Amino acid sequence: MSKPKTKKPPELHPWRVANPEAKCPNHPRKEYRLLVKAAWEAGWKVERRKKYIYCTPLDPSADIVKIAMTPSSSRTLENTKAALRAAGLDV
Repeated sequence: MSKPKTKKPPELHPWRVANPEAKCPNHPRKEYRLLVKAAWEAGWKVERRKKYIYCTPLDPSADIVKIAMTPSSSRTLENTKAALRAAGLDV
């Protein structure tokens, strides 16, 4: 009988290791909240600063993704998903 596969926890951003008390920021819109939560669960550094949520990937060569708290156009959600995919998040 084989052992059940256990999902190992994701590698964490060094900022998250240094700040174990940090919590995932909340976005007022549900569809963006799911993206923020996906980045958080992938081990990214996710922090809220004024009118944006900044998502910093584990790969230092990838760009930081800014998620606006007040999206300005109908394409903002699709553009944010594309930026997260380009930075290495599977959404």
